[in-house]
Amino acid sequence: MNKVFILSTDSRSFQDLINVVLELKRRNVPYFFLYNTTDEKNYPRNIIEKYAYDTNFPSQDDQLFLNTLGFSLPFKPDIFLMTNENWEPEKSIMFELKQQGCFICCLENSSWMHNNIKTKLELESRKRFPSNCIDLFFDHSDWSLETKSVAGWYDVKSVITGNPKNDSVNLETSEENIIIVYGSKEEQLHNKILKIYTEVSSSFDDHQVYYKPHPDEFKEFKLELENIRIIYDNDMFIKLLSKSKYNISTFTSILYLPLVLNKNIVYITQDDSGISDELILGNFKGREFDFWKNVLGFKNFDSFCSFIGDEFIKQTIDRNKKLEDSILKSLLVYTPDMKWFGQNSNNLDLLKYYDNFNDKNASKRITDILENV
Repeated sequence: MNKVFILSTDSRSFQDLINVVLELKRRNVPYFFLYNTTDEKNYPRNIIEKYAYDTNFPSQDDQLFLNTLGFSLPFKPDIFLMTNENWEPEKSIMFELKQQGCFICCLENSSWMHNNIKTKLELESRKRFPSNCIDLFFDHSDWSLETKSVAGWYDVKSVITGNPKNDSVNLETSEENIIIVYGSKEEQLHNKILKIYTEVSSSFDDHQVYYKPHPDEFKEFKLELENIRIIYDNDMFIKLLSKSKYNISTFTSILYLPLVLNKNIVYITQDDSGISDELILGNFKGREFDFWKNVLGFKNFDSFCSFIGDEFIKQTIDRNKKLEDSILKSLLVYTPDMKWFGQNSNNLDLLKYYDNFNDKNASKRITDILENV
C-alpha cells in the first residue's frame, strides 16, 4: 500500500488539502500530514513551531530524514502531495523527495478561467527545474485544463478530479444585508476593485459591505486596507458568505463557493477589470518583462514577444470572449449606478467551468489515484 506525505505551508493550502487527508484517514491509507494553518507561508526547517502534524502510521522503523524539513518522517513516502508548486519551500522539499524515488503529485490551487500572457509564462516556468519533477497534477475541470493546454501545458501530466476544497462544505444559507467585494493581488485590478468597494459602500448605508482581499494584498497593499471593512480569514468568510445578499467579483477561483451556494453574483467585466489589458504585449515592458526575463531567460523584449506569439493572443481573445458571453447570460453585471441591485443571478450553468462533477467527491477520486498510482 502506498504511503503518502502531504504538506501544507499556509492556511490556504491547508484548506485545499485537508479533505484529501480526511479521505486517506477514512480508508486507512498510511499518511503523514505536516501543516501550517497561519496565513504566512513558513519554512518547516526554520520555524517548525508554526507546524503541526497528523498521521496514522505507528511504526518508526523506516524513518527518512529530510534536510529540507530538518527532521525525520516516520516512513519513506511513495507519494508526495502538495500545492503551491512554484514556491518555496515546496520546490526544495519536492526535489529532495524526488531524489528518493518519490512520485510527486500537485493539487491545482486555482481554477484557470481567463487565459492571458501571464498564464503562458507561469506554465512555461513549470517546465523548468525543479517544478518539472512533478509527475501528476489534479485539475478541476475540462475548461481549466483546456485553458492550460492553449497556453502550452502538457495534458498528459494532468487528470481531472474536480476540486476537493469544498467537499465537506454543508452550509445553511440565509440572506441578510451583506455585500462582499472580492479583491485582487494585481495592482491595476486591486485599485479598480477598491474603487468599486468605495462606490458600493457609499451607495448602501443600510448594508454591511465587506472587502475580501487576496492573501497577498495584506502584504502588498497594507495601508490601503486600513479603515475599510475587511474579511480577515476563511472562517470569517464562510460565516459572512452564508448570509450574504450579493458577491461582487471577476470570474476567478474564489467565486466557486458562492456559485455552489447559489448566492447572487455581480460580475466585473473583462473591460472594467482590466483583464483585457493583460493580453497587450506592450504592457509587459519594464518591471514585468524584467521579472520574467530572469525566470525564463529571454534575451530581449523581441524574444519575449516571439515566445508569446500573435496566434496565442488571437486564440486567447476569442476564447475569453466565449467565456464572457456565457457569464453574461447568467450573472448580474456591475455598474456604478447600482442597477444590478434587487435582481438575481442564475448560477447553475457556470459551475461546469469550475468543476466537472460538482458532487463533493473530488477527494475520493484523488485518493483512488493515490492508492493505485
